[in-house]
Amino acid sequence: MPELPEVEAVRRHLVAAVEGRRIESVRVLRADYIRYTAFPLAELSGCELRTINRHGKRLFWPFVPQGCMVSHLGMSGRVTLRSSGDPSLAHTHLIIAIAGGIYLHFSDPRRFGGVWLYESEVDAAAAHVYRKMGVDALSLREEDLTVWSRKATSLKAELLSQKTVAGLGNIYVDEALWMARLHPMQKVRRITRESRGRLVACIGQVLRASLRHGGTTFRDYRDAKANRGGFGQRLAVYGKAGHPCQRCGAVLQSLVIAQRSTVICPKCQLRRNHGRNAN
Repeated sequence: MPELPEVEAVRRHLVAAVEGRRIESVRVLRADYIRYTAFPLAELSGCELRTINRHGKRLFWPFVPQGCMVSHLGMSGRVTLRSSGDPSLAHTHLIIAIAGGIYLHFSDPRRFGGVWLYESEVDAAAAHVYRKMGVDALSLREEDLTVWSRKATSLKAELLSQKTVAGLGNIYVDEALWMARLHPMQKVRRITRESRGRLVACIGQVLRASLRHGGTTFRDYRDAKANRGGFGQRLAVYGKAGHPCQRCGAVLQSLVIAQRSTVICPKCQLRRNHGRNAN
């Protein structure tokens, strides 16, 4: 599933190409890809796309004079920049034509993603952010995790839940926890303030490094220009069970935590240390 770096890479390409441009037409090719509409998508024709924002793994598309669209890539979705003569990608469910001969193709073979259309940004945020998602992972501060002192969930389950930190998935949770030397099964209420601060720094470091390389592609992900992400070759632990730890040389182990495959270093990420030994 595309995580924060992949969605942000898509957003940056799209903003550079279509920000401030007028919508010429909207064509829905598969009705069930549109999850909710406050008014018909066709009424976006003639509107101006003000910008594209992101929170977690979702993109927010505010229009002038009306409407805010929300898009989610799901497991295998793409938003691709196309020209008038380009053929549609397989499993294209929505095409938005934009002034200047630009076409946005929304495709999603597995259809875990989708598009929602609301009257305003406020309505879109109320439906997708407030009470549902925590702070965006790129804006995270240690103070945002003080609520953990009242929670008994495991580190990995909490980070995947999106409830306190939005945008992380399996890849970057494993990478950040390894970098911070924290065991994914540790209870969040037992993590010290020092360790929370280290984790916040590591999350930011991993995400920014991935962004510099266009995100991670294993199979489906492509950015808005159909390029693969290049961060996969730089992963430290994800998908590397059985390989030596880059830091200490111990053999990386695979576990199942929160119903997700998880890779840890049994020497660097000791559960009993509660995050106190970082040297």
